[in-house]
Parts: sequence; C-alpha cells; structure tokens
Amino acid sequence: MNQNNSIPDISGDDYLKVLVCSANVGNAEPTPTSFGAWVPYDGEINGPLTNTPYPVGQDEINLSVGPYAAANCNGNSQEGIVQSLATTNEKQKFDIIVLGMQEAAFVNKQKKDKELLDTSIDSISNNVGGDDTASSNNNNNNIAALSPPKSKGFKNPLKKGAKKAAKAGMVMRGISANQTYKRDTASMRNITGALTVDVLGYDNNKLNNLIKTTLPSYEMVTSSLRGEMRLFVLAHSTLAEDISEVYVGAENTGIGSIMANKGGIIVTFVLRDMTRFSFMTCHLEAHEGMTHYTNRNKNLAEILGGAKTDPVYNMQDATITSHHMFLCGDLNYRIKFSEYEAKKKKRSRAKKALKMSFRGPAGLKMSVNKGSQGLMKRSVSMESEKDEEAVEEEVVANKNAMGGEGDSPTKMGGGDEEEAATGEGGEKKDEPANGSHFDQAKALVKAEDWKALNGGDELAVALKQKECLVGFSTLPCHWPPTFKVARGEGYQYNEKRTPSYTDRILWKSAEGMTNNVIPFLYEPCPDFITSDHKPIRGGFAVKLNKCRPPHNQNLSDSVITQDAKDHPVEQQIQILVSDMKCTNLPIMDNELIGGLSDPYVKFVSSPKELLYSKAWPSSSIITKNLNPVWNENYHLTMDGNGMENGLAEGAMFMLTVVDYDATSGDDVIGTVALNLNELVSELDLSGAGSSDEVQETHISKPILRNGQEYGMLECKLKTAFLAPKEVKSFLSGAKHVKTATKTSWKSKMQAFTGLAIS
Repeated sequence: MNQNNSIPDISGDDYLKVLVCSANVGNAEPTPTSFGAWVPYDGEINGPLTNTPYPVGQDEINLSVGPYAAANCNGNSQEGIVQSLATTNEKQKFDIIVLGMQEAAFVNKQKKDKELLDTSIDSISNNVGGDDTASSNNNNNNIAALSPPKSKGFKNPLKKGAKKAAKAGMVMRGISANQTYKRDTASMRNITGALTVDVLGYDNNKLNNLIKTTLPSYEMVTSSLRGEMRLFVLAHSTLAEDISEVYVGAENTGIGSIMANKGGIIVTFVLRDMTRFSFMTCHLEAHEGMTHYTNRNKNLAEILGGAKTDPVYNMQDATITSHHMFLCGDLNYRIKFSEYEAKKKKRSRAKKALKMSFRGPAGLKMSVNKGSQGLMKRSVSMESEKDEEAVEEEVVANKNAMGGEGDSPTKMGGGDEEEAATGEGGEKKDEPANGSHFDQAKALVKAEDWKALNGGDELAVALKQKECLVGFSTLPCHWPPTFKVARGEGYQYNEKRTPSYTDRILWKSAEGMTNNVIPFLYEPCPDFITSDHKPIRGGFAVKLNKCRPPHNQNLSDSVITQDAKDHPVEQQIQILVSDMKCTNLPIMDNELIGGLSDPYVKFVSSPKELLYSKAWPSSSIITKNLNPVWNENYHLTMDGNGMENGLAEGAMFMLTVVDYDATSGDDVIGTVALNLNELVSELDLSGAGSSDEVQETHISKPILRNGQEYGMLECKLKTAFLAPKEVKSFLSGAKHVKTATKTSWKSKMQAFTGLAIS
C-alpha cells in the first residue's frame, strides 16, 4: 500500500469505486467477446488499469473541462493513485457498475429474416389472381424478380426492407413499452402495448445473460429499458443491502418528443443513508452543424427537466439534488475545426450538389440519385454565404417532403442512424463528403495529436461557454475518436463523417464535494466489433459522506454542562438571510400580461426534516421584475430532529427561485444549492460552544435548472447554533426580520392584485 499521505487510500470503505460504461450498440447483437472487451470480468480493476494504453495522469486532470480542473484534486498524484490500486495485495473490484446503452434493441436475425421473407411472399400471393397453378408461377416469377443475381453494388430490396421494418418496430417500442426493475421492490413493470413479449424478450434475454455471465458477483440494483435506450446499475453483492431510495426517471426527445430513439434515463439512489448518487445515460440528436449542436444542448435540458427521479424534490432536477451525478452516452457532439476548414467543406458540398443536379421548374434544381428518388433543392452557388449545414438541412427537409429517406435527426433509429449520408441513398461511398475536414481529422488521428482533436470538440466548447451541463466536468479524450467506424476491430473511419468523440462520460459533484471524485480510468474499447461506435468506460473513486458527531458525542462527561445533559438537542442551526437579490432572471410570463416574472424564493433543505413542515418556507413575492431585491431579512430555524445522528456531510441548503402564476401552477426558475456544512464550518455543533459564535457567508452564484444558468442570486447568510432563548439576541441587529413560512394564498393574491387583503 502506498504510504504517501498526499495520495488517499481509495481501496478502503471510505471510497466507492465506480465503473461507468457507455456503448452505442448499433442495433446489433454484441458477441460475448465484444461485451467482455467493454465490461471487465467480475468488475476487476487491476486488469484494465495495468493494460490500458491511455492512463489517466496529471496532464489529463489539468486539461479536463469543468470545476474539477480548477480544484485539481488538491494536487493528488493520479499516477500514484493508479499505482496504488494496481499493486495492492488484495484483488480490487468495482463497487458499482453502470452500463448505459444506446441503440441497444435487436432481434433474432435468423428468425427475423425468415419471417420477413415469408411475409413478403404472402403479400405477393395475396395480390396475384388466377388459379393455383398460375398463382404459383406468378409467385415464382415475382420472387425471382425480387431476388436477381447478385452483382457488384447490388442491394437486395428485401434485405433493405427487412432492415427498415426491424428498425421501425424497435423504435415503436419507445412509444408503447418500457421496463423498469428495481431491486428494493423486487418488482417488474411491463407495459407492452401492441408488441408481444417475444419481441421484447430476445434482446433483453441476450443482454441479461451477458451481464450475469460477465458479472457473477454483482446484483442488479435497477435496470431500465426505454425504446432503444437501456440503463443497468449493478452493485457488488457485499454492498447491495446498503442501497436505498432507488428512483428511475426517463424522457424521450425523439420525433415529437415521443419516440425513444433519442432521450435519456436517470437512476438515483442513496448509499448508506448518506450519499446520493445519480446516473444518466442519453442519446442526443445526431449530425453536424450549428442547428444540431444547439438541439443537443436543448436535449440535455429536456431530459434533466423531464426525468425527475425524487418525489421529495420535484422542483429540482438530479443535477441539483445529487451529491454526485455521472452522465454517459452517445452525446453526438462532433469535432469542428477552424473557419477556414469549414469554408472548404462548404465549397466541397456545393460543388458536389451542382454536379448531381439539373435545372427544374420555378427556379428549382432537382437532384437525382441512383435510388431514382427526386430531391428538390434550391439553387446552390459556389459563392453562396449560406451555412453549409443549413443547405444540408434544407436538402433533408425537401427530400423528406418528397417521401425520401432524408438524413434527418428524426430518422427512425438504428445502427446506421446516418445511413442516408453514407451511401444508402445511392451516393458514392468512395467519395468523401467532408473533403479536407475528414482528411485533417484522420491525419491528426494518425499523428496521435489528441490535443488538436480535442481543441475542436463541440462538447468542450459547450461546457466552457456554459451552454449545457453547467458544473459538469469531463476528461480530455486522449485516444482515437470513437465515431464513425466500420464494424470490426480497430478504427476504420467512415469518410462521410468527421471522426468525433461522440461517446462521453461526465460527472458533477455538489457544492464543496468536487475533490471527493477521483477519476483513474478513461478509455475506449477498440475490440468491441459489432457497432459503428467504439464503447468507452471510466473508473472513479468517490469519497463517501459521513456525519459530524451529534450533540455532545465528541465531548467527555467532564466538560458537558448539566444544562447540556438535560437538553441534549436544545440548540438548533439558525440562519438569517439578508440582502437577497436576483439579476437577469428569464421572462416567465406571457407578453400579454407583461412579459416579466413574479419571483419568490423557497428555502429547501436536505435532509427534508431540517426545514420542511407541511410546505417549504418562502420569501415574499415581487411582481413583474427580472431583477428583484428583497428588503426583508428572513429567519430560518433548522429542526434539531433532523440532526439526531449529527449533521451529514451531504446536508444541503437550497434557495429555489420560483415564478408565481395566479392562473396555473408556479414555475421553477432555478436553484442555488449550498453545502450546509460549509455554512456552519466555523461553529461548534457539540452544544458546548459560545452563543456568540456567528458565521457570515456572502453568496453570489448562478441560478441553475436542468444544467443551464438562469440569472444570478446574491445574499448574505448569518448562521449560529443556538438555544431558543439565545435567538432574540442573534436577530437583534437586523431590521425587517420575517420568519420565513409557507407563502400563503393571501400573500399570493395580494401580489397578483396589488391590493391589501385582510
């Protein structure tokens, strides 16, 4: 064991070792060998650590994006941590294993092909008249016509039809079916709709068998199926009983926000009653270009807002209420190089469009591909300043309107979600659509210039500009891009797509807990051969929360006063909120009623018992204001009954800004979540401290909701640990003090009407 005090011992019970695995399965059944190349047998840590060609070192930590880079893990040597785990005498295993899958729906291929062929033959038979002999002859002729001799470049229409039918059926499952198993209830909910259990069962059984065979020492905490998306959370058998409060939520962002070919699943649970974890897998909108980039950012907010996992905290999303949240999936963010390269790409596409088109009526051009489908397109000029992705989107829209197979973000999912742009529609597969853009990426991969490749990563840009997942961190991908590759070993990139880091893992920790997560493994799995993505996996050590000792527990009887013995829980945490204001709040009201907001603040605690009493205490409502200032000071008393076992390190104090709506339910604007332990870090919670101890904290933080910022909140917090008789003195210097209570209907109506209501 490494004795360096600067390197924490993450092999003990103080740390939870988490493995997060993400794979776009490509709607193809993974082989046991491929699955084993992705998920280490029985959760072993030593093998992946010692064999990885891409070790996580201090350089990776320094180049990470998000709060973790700034915290820098207190300067802990990542190499030392990895060495400590890899060389320990005991065989180390992961405690929690999370498997996030996208496009993870498939059927029995042999059975599927036979049934679809029989269906096609029956259809021909039903449409051919005459006697049995003539019908039989006609059937044979039609079958022969559908199955001409194979030649170079020939595509069997039956095979293509079978593929599309299978994809449509699997995506339909996102509307009519979902499955969730939770260990704590030992119950399975099946909503199968019009689909049969047999259709739902084949891929489920195959994946479950692979998991059981690969991870024999683990128990399933929960598994959730949502269309083509899956999330499995497993715990080592020695830890499973310590898990409670398991919640699952999901949100679709596919076609019409109904189809589950895109969307996400979130699982939340509490470990040892102290540490709340959330895990999310998602599949975001595909394709290159600014429109799709923006939609990906929106997808993330939609999933976080729709997949609420905890009924106690339904105003806040999992990024707020979790002590640690991990997010993985096919995020579809692409690599985008310099403006010069983008212009070259635009010229290349415009040139290709001109070559493939002719002049049509009304000033339009019609492009004809080898699939003999018309494609309406406006005139494209080599000197056009229109964004190349906008041209592409216009082409897709026109093609969809003509009944074609547009390369659109709403295309029904499948392993080749971007097939239309890779030759399925009859384009030349040997002609790169990306031109020098693809060549530049491929050259950087060959040179192993990971820094340059990461420099064009859209996700890193989005995180830095706070356009999504505010507060999340991710390591740089110092390995080859995972998309889009040929199904097989290694990295053979499809020339129709810029090689990109679409498959990612991120994490976020609550206020004051950033250093509690230590990443020690992050790598792709090139030996996974059945998908056009290469899966990835990440290993993390997470320091678990404990309790500050309850009143008097850490003191000897000799120093405990008789009064403290008689009233062991008399003291309570007192909070005075003053100088509270918000700036740059979003417009929440309809323009017809002013187009502003009517904000007020709810004071929320975790654990709930500290502040909740039939409702959360609230401030007054300020009407029609995007920059409200509260002149009152708000006094809060935290119930000592929520601290019987001491104040948990994970205790939180949240200020949730809400927009009052007189005609419907109030709308949450966002939340500022604070670490309660930091707010009382200077106080003696043993009960033997002086009543003069007061801690002041100035707050100025962004208001967050669904991973995005919605203005700023500022205030001053004074905290003290006092008996009831000492509270008056604590409040004596403050003016306009109000005891924060539930916002009454009278105050709401007064805010709405502007009239005093007695």
